[in-house]
Amino acid sequence: MENLQKTLHDLLNAGIGFFRASEENIKKAISEFEKVYEELKQKGASDNSELVANLRKSLDDIVKQVEELNSKANQTFEEVSKQINENYQKIAQEIEKLVPKDQLDQFKAKLDELNQTIQNKIEELAKQFKKEEAAASSSQRTSTSFEE
Repeated sequence: MENLQKTLHDLLNAGIGFFRASEENIKKAISEFEKVYEELKQKGASDNSELVANLRKSLDDIVKQVEELNSKANQTFEEVSKQINENYQKIAQEIEKLVPKDQLDQFKAKLDELNQTIQNKIEELAKQFKKEEAAASSSQRTSTSFEE
């Protein structure tokens, strides 16, 4: 029994050693990659040939165009949002003029009731999902522990 325990400890220690050695090798590889990347950046930055200058100008132009498109898209979105909000306000005002207040209040109450029913169903489904997820996770851990 003592021999089995020693063998198991040896295997565990070998596994830990393998993990640590791999971890050190990965750290060294990352460090080396960062070093090479910095060297390449410096070499590229010092290249002022016509081809490289044209490449940099093209990249700057592309970035500028993307920024302009992004700005236009944001501006358009804001304009559309503003227009939608204005239209909504106009429609709401027209509805208030045309529909009697007691009918609007009844409609709002029905909408609130529907909204609450939907919220309750969402919460119920979320709880059910969490229970099923927990059961699946528990089942997976149990099957994993048996496989080991």
